Amino acid sequence: MSTIVLVGGSFLGAWAWERVTPILIAADHDVHPLTLTGFGDRAHLGSAATTLGTHATDIVAAIEFAGLRDVVLVAHSYGGAPATVAASRIPDRVARIVYVAATIPQAGKSLFGILPPDAEEAIMQTVEDGLIPVLSDEVLDANFGRHELTPGDRAWLRARGTGQPVNTYRDPAPADLSAVDGIPRTYVACSGDPGDPAAPPGHELVTLDSGHWPMISRPGELAGVLDKAARS
Repeated sequence: MSTIVLVGGSFLGAWAWERVTPILIAADHDVHPLTLTGFGDRAHLGSAATTLGTHATDIVAAIEFAGLRDVVLVAHSYGGAPATVAASRIPDRVARIVYVAATIPQAGKSLFGILPPDAEEAIMQTVEDGLIPVLSDEVLDANFGRHELTPGDRAWLRARGTGQPVNTYRDPAPADLSAVDGIPRTYVACSGDPGDPAAPPGHELVTLDSGHWPMISRPGELAGVLDKAARS
């Protein structure tokens, strides 16, 4: 049995893992899906003060408060950024990081700082009341390749998804993230995403035949990958 902590991407809370969590529990894992500040049932806590650092602290606090050790920290999409920062703070508690189509932060840079300038401009044009809105059909279809989200999936995501506090994209990562270099890391590339998958240096690469949200579109296949990574 492994202890698995699940962190979703932008707009998502623990609810996004509802199709994966029962499969992992049935495989005898101790599973902890997290909801970060500003999302899900913690949406009322989000504000302009919610940053990348806030979300990293959410992850650290959840792991430390529950007394978790030898954690397999699974991070999807945006969640890769706060998960990396969190792991750099508590490397003694993290046995492996599994990135699922995830953003990996660069030391000292914000997420806007590692995106193309036109991407930042396009995102900022959508911001309302300090929040990046949940993705429209136009944004999904234009930017996420073969995302696999059915009309029912999209309705489910939008009914429960919450706007992303924009300062999570503006807040720079710490200047030193080197503590994660000693942690085994797996990168799960989703074949439906645009571009060619490539493992970042120091990461084992696994390619999953899915769109960008495999916890929604391919929960069984993703659970199998996570089970294997947790047991490795």
